[in-house]
Amino acid sequence: MIAAANADGVIDEEELNRTLKKLETMDLSDQEHSFIVKELFSPARLEDIVTQIKLPEMAKMVYAVSLLAIEVDTGAERAYMKTLAQQLSLNESDLKDIYLTLGINKY
Repeated sequence: MIAAANADGVIDEEELNRTLKKLETMDLSDQEHSFIVKELFSPARLEDIVTQIKLPEMAKMVYAVSLLAIEVDTGAERAYMKTLAQQLSLNESDLKDIYLTLGINKY
C-alpha cells in the first residue's frame, strides 16, 4: 500500500490519512505499527517488494492492496500499477478478476 501511495513520488495527505485510518482497524503489535509508520516516511522500492513475492495468489493480493491504496489518477500511478502487474507476472485475466472482485470498473 505504501509503495503504491508513493508511486508518483509523493505520499499526499489523502493517501497518508487513508493508510493511517486502515492501520487503526488492524490488530497490530507496537512493533508492526512502528514499522508501517516508518515505511510511510521511507517507502520500499517496487523492486524490493516484488522480489519477496513467491506465490501467484500473493502477487494478486499485493496488486489488489496497492490498487486500494491509491486513486490511480496520474500518469505516474498508472505506470506504477502497470509495472507492478508486469513484475508480478499478472496477465490481463488476472487483472480483470482483481478489478471485478474489488468492484472497480476502471480497468
